[in-house]
Amino acid sequence: MIKSLAHIGLRTRNLSAASTFYQSLGFESQRQLDVRDESGTIAVEFLQHQGVVLELYQLPWQTAVREEQDSGLDHLAWHVADLTAAETWVKSLGYPLVEGPCDHPAGSRYFMIAGPDGERVEFLQPLNR
Repeated sequence: MIKSLAHIGLRTRNLSAASTFYQSLGFESQRQLDVRDESGTIAVEFLQHQGVVLELYQLPWQTAVREEQDSGLDHLAWHVADLTAAETWVKSLGYPLVEGPCDHPAGSRYFMIAGPDGERVEFLQPLNR
């Protein structure tokens, strides 16, 4: 049975840019490796922040790039204690909001920024009701 989340895998067009982006949000690089298969070498990097592990990987061929509108990972969501402070922080890093801040019917207030590969990164604070 499932015990917990092991990691989040995110295919990227540019491993270095994705790593820099997520490190600016507080993730720390844990391990880098190259995985060889019949198509070439797949560059992989694992990053971690407060127990959450991201596996970033870049495929060796151009035609396998995930387009922004394709199906797949849509967004990552992070709980925050103070949404206003989180907004100030991400803006200070140079990342504009692409959605929100606004209320969600499920009982939270949130905003989103764009990641380097079209994924959205959500910051949310539960509302006290």
